Amino acid sequence: MKITNVFGYQVLDSRGKPTVAASISLEDGTSHSARVPSGASTGKHEAKELRDHQSHLAEQYYGGNSVYLAIENINSKIAPEIVGLQSDLESVDQRIIDLDPSPDHSLLGANATLAVSLAAAMASAHAKKVSLARSFQPDGNLLLPMPMVNILSGGAHANRTLDIQDVLAIPVGAQSFTEALSWIVAIREAAASMGREAGKITHLVADEGGLGIPFDSMEDACIFVMDAIESVGLNVGIDVALALDVAATQFFENGLYHLRTEGESYSAEDFVDYLNGLVSNLPIISIEDPFAEDDWKSWAAFTSIAPKDLQILGDDLLTTSASRLKTAISERAANAILIKANQNGLVSATHQVLKSAQSQNFATVVSARSGETEDSWLADLATGWRAGQIKVGSTHGSERNAKWNRLLELEATEQTEFSRPF
Repeated sequence: MKITNVFGYQVLDSRGKPTVAASISLEDGTSHSARVPSGASTGKHEAKELRDHQSHLAEQYYGGNSVYLAIENINSKIAPEIVGLQSDLESVDQRIIDLDPSPDHSLLGANATLAVSLAAAMASAHAKKVSLARSFQPDGNLLLPMPMVNILSGGAHANRTLDIQDVLAIPVGAQSFTEALSWIVAIREAAASMGREAGKITHLVADEGGLGIPFDSMEDACIFVMDAIESVGLNVGIDVALALDVAATQFFENGLYHLRTEGESYSAEDFVDYLNGLVSNLPIISIEDPFAEDDWKSWAAFTSIAPKDLQILGDDLLTTSASRLKTAISERAANAILIKANQNGLVSATHQVLKSAQSQNFATVVSARSGETEDSWLADLATGWRAGQIKVGSTHGSERNAKWNRLLELEATEQTEFSRPF
């Protein structure tokens, strides 16, 4: 089925920040739209989104964050090249690469390229008369991902109430996605009640829906979440385990890791030992970005001594990049990768990074961003790609629940099984 029209336009993400949307129309008269997310905590090696800033198109009310340049690139450069093509994702993505061969999509803007790529993926699924998830896996049980869910948030997402970005819960003992999500909702609400009863600040909800409650240390924050798990009758480490998103690049400066809430600064070597002690003594099964995005030596040192079953997850380190994944494999610097489509800029290239990681026995976690939209395509990608895990944020905010609800829908309407990677 041929593409008859492509149109880009500006919308807002969950933080009220402009982002790019694109719509692709097909010859059967249908239209397929997608909106792209953006991050607050971004790695310097990510694909480059295009914003107006000082350009003649900058909109004063958005402080230069409008995206009219990216939209202009869709409407004047990308659209003429793909109108008339068959609604095939690979063909559309290849034409975009021909227009912008830069590895970071800096010529057209990764927000422009991804919006069109996502719309093409949805149009392609429609042409095949299947869901987006099924378009990537036509046969067999779809694999619903294990959720990693924010309970506490800090860092760039919550006004630095914690030095680290998130303490998350993983419902490792759940037998279905429905059961897993019900456990998480109970834990999150228990944590909010416990915070209020203790007189802590709980009115601050972070960008991704986690609770912005201050703690003096990472250990104290973890113990609080463990207490919340036990308060709803679940067993810590058996039913529900912990994960950390450290986002260490944010507090790495001049060769030191500065934990301001703890009043301590660590050398790289000492921080390796500090985190190893933390994950060895608490029921933490996954740790994301424990070191800065270019501190390869610390990543490798930590991976060599950390508990063998610990998931060591690269986000800022790997930025959904095939070349950085290759380096991590050769350096033995991690064993898992966070997959974010807007770090890459194209759906097909993002999928290829995920497949490459899985071929090297890396765990894969498809992830949302702090600035999200009401779209639910992320849930379909995680499922259709058999990622095994998904990280959306918390269970507050319709931009988060749109993804959870789509996974519930897939479980109810498709032939599925539930991933239990731990």
